[in-house]
Amino acid sequence: MNKTVIWVIVLVVIVGGIVVFSGKSGPTETGPIRIGVSAPLSGEAASYGESVRAGAMLAQKEINDAGGVDGRMVELIFEDDTCAPAGISAMQKLVNIDKPHAVIGPVCSAVAGAAIPVAREAGMPTIMVGASAPGLAGGPDSIFSGYPSDSLQGKFAAEYVYNELGGRKVAVLYVNNDWGVGLKDVFAPHFTSLGGQVVFNEGVAQTATDVRSQVTKIKSAAPDVVYIPLYPAGAVIAVKQLRDAGVNVKIIGGDALIGEEFLKSGVGEGVLMTAGDVGNTDEFKARVKALTGVDPNILAPVAYDAIKIFARVMEDKGTVAEDVIAGLNSLSYRDGVSFPSMSFDENGDLEVATYNVQVVSGGKAVPAE
Repeated sequence: MNKTVIWVIVLVVIVGGIVVFSGKSGPTETGPIRIGVSAPLSGEAASYGESVRAGAMLAQKEINDAGGVDGRMVELIFEDDTCAPAGISAMQKLVNIDKPHAVIGPVCSAVAGAAIPVAREAGMPTIMVGASAPGLAGGPDSIFSGYPSDSLQGKFAAEYVYNELGGRKVAVLYVNNDWGVGLKDVFAPHFTSLGGQVVFNEGVAQTATDVRSQVTKIKSAAPDVVYIPLYPAGAVIAVKQLRDAGVNVKIIGGDALIGEEFLKSGVGEGVLMTAGDVGNTDEFKARVKALTGVDPNILAPVAYDAIKIFARVMEDKGTVAEDVIAGLNSLSYRDGVSFPSMSFDENGDLEVATYNVQVVSGGKAVPAE
């Protein structure tokens, strides 16, 4: 064996040892780490997108100020998905044109139902930051959810209505998209199993501007609670028309109502909503506002954690998609703002998730008593 062959063998062993020691596969990549963000930056849920962008920007700044990920700076690529099914174009652009290393979003299940298959087909490491319809993550593959699944939220809402509100006859008016249907399909049978009765159960289009025919039926059914898993614009219309018709019972919606579009509408006073029990402390809000000027809702910490999780995984595993996905599947993250402990189950959903109930008071969502 000549000296040239010996040195080649030695070099291979050294390089192989470095790769094994670092836990990273593939060639060393340089340049920025690019993370795409699919969020509603316009439309009826623009305040959701505003908070997601603000949370992501804070995480980006903190990572880059600390030296980046192995010296590589994080760049964010924002695409507006408008919180509507046509927003699939945002994910298509990210996957096919922008080609980031990973994506956070979508925020809205109405977009995610169409967009997530695009990310899945591309094998794009993706953490959804609000989209929560049951089965959206659907792993094990490249799709994960940083916000609790509605398979849990629907049950929580049913139990709250039955046990805390004393509801026995409930009317359900839901938005006919992945989110609204997903919640309705969990809520209604679970409420019935508790001993309650669903006296009205009907969906309306996300674009509906008049629900008076449904309101007439609801009033006739005489429920003691109305459950409205509706998006913001639809909820404003429904609540106003319910009140105008004299339906003065408790109304409870889902986490789609946390945005300013509903809270500041002037019609939501007293309306209840279920939402993930997301950490959004005054200290965190102050950091977000100091950087972006935004008063963040609960989606800001979800987006913040998603960016931080990608940075942590890529620091350990590198940026090769398969390695990032493997890192997410074995994740045990203890530095979360949204949730103190984060890991994903075999479906890509959060393993541990809790909910709370808030009420609209003075144009703000505050804890319900």
